[in-house]
Amino acid sequence: MPTEEFTYTTSWRPAPLPGGAGTVPPGPVLIVHTPAGRPLADALAARHRPDEVLRRELAPHRRESAPLPTVPRTVYFLAGEHPGAPGGALDTAALERAEEQGVRALFRCARDLLVPVAATRPVDWRIVTHDAWPVAGTPVTNPAAASLAGLARVLESEHRHWSAPVLDLGLGGRLPAEADPALPHLAALIAAEPAVRGAHAAHRGGVRHVPAPHPVTLPAPAAARLRAGGTYVIAGGAGGIGLETARLLARDHDARVVLLGRSDPGEELRRRIAEADPDGRHLLHLRSDAGDPESLRAALRSVHARLGPVHGVIHSALSHTPGLVRGLDEAVLRDSLAAKSRISVALAEVFAAEPLDFLVFFSSVQSLLGDAGLAGYAAGSAFQDSYAHALDQLLPFPVRVVDWGWWGTVGAASHAAVRRRALSQGFRSIAPHEGFATVLRTLAGRPVQVLAVPGEDVLLDRLGLTPRRREQPAVAR
Repeated sequence: MPTEEFTYTTSWRPAPLPGGAGTVPPGPVLIVHTPAGRPLADALAARHRPDEVLRRELAPHRRESAPLPTVPRTVYFLAGEHPGAPGGALDTAALERAEEQGVRALFRCARDLLVPVAATRPVDWRIVTHDAWPVAGTPVTNPAAASLAGLARVLESEHRHWSAPVLDLGLGGRLPAEADPALPHLAALIAAEPAVRGAHAAHRGGVRHVPAPHPVTLPAPAAARLRAGGTYVIAGGAGGIGLETARLLARDHDARVVLLGRSDPGEELRRRIAEADPDGRHLLHLRSDAGDPESLRAALRSVHARLGPVHGVIHSALSHTPGLVRGLDEAVLRDSLAAKSRISVALAEVFAAEPLDFLVFFSSVQSLLGDAGLAGYAAGSAFQDSYAHALDQLLPFPVRVVDWGWWGTVGAASHAAVRRRALSQGFRSIAPHEGFATVLRTLAGRPVQVLAVPGEDVLLDRLGLTPRRREQPAVAR
């Protein structure tokens, strides 16, 4: 057991609109939408007839280069529909379409339209998604839209005069058509949402909900779904957290662990693998692009030939090049996103038919914090949070996601500059043995999403995590 309890989970609680809600400040209004969102955009425009209303309809892969004729005071961003199969299932092609009309479109809207004219001016965004979160017993059917919540937090962190609340509507997977009688009501809900920094709300069945993170006590590690001598695959296993996880799987459970990496290991990585696996019997590095399903299938065939069936899969990949949105090249954003979203989707696509005991995503608490410079990382982590819920309701084995705080002794996070910044924000370091125990306890528990964040009050307050008596969930089935 960890020496300190630092695990939390999130539920959604009913929360009526606060008093004074529904007041939109006077000034120009910008509505950004996809073609499918045009009817809802029309309904919003009708509510702003006294105001100057600007419209931008999103086109795939188009940079928004035409400048705005005036500076908007209010911005509505209406994300696109779920392009995958019903129920929240995705393949990499559907994910590409979803991100193009969702998180990447929001990125371009902010960088190309708003930053040039309103970087230091007050702007009240309302970012509208649908069916992205497990609220009031409803399933997640549009997980790719969740990434907009991570990017919204980053936009606020980089622009102190912007507020970017995210409102998730329960629409049953599809945006309303032109003749839908619900359009005026939906437009009223969107306009009524207060422009509060860091806010997130969802409407289901006529009730407004907000996320309510709370402490949770997970079962003991002994109840975890691990087999002695089992075979496990870690995407991103060459990184600090991934390799530590592999080492402890091998040491404590006699596991055979396959580390997937896009390139052959260099001298430094070979040395680290040898240190983690002194007798050379437990860890196997395979070259594979984990974001490419065909490459991943080839790796799986190799694993079958060498080691037999796979019993568990862990996503531990990341690609992080810091940069503020105003100067960020979209290729950098896409790379950071892909390390989280595309690899997660490819893993689910390729391993869905394996007799897995579990699939675990290593996400980050940056999905909630959204620190400046972390646009792709925060957005990709928010996607993983939602996607785990979608997969857990679809696949025959448990799917879990851990939103990590700071592992301060491994990988890039152990560097002095990172350590100074993390400590100044109130993070406490997670030791490898504590992190591994948290993974095991997450596998033994029922919550799909676990936040693992040891920290000072200043950090916990930012996350809305107020320490109190912890709840004891039932052990996972």
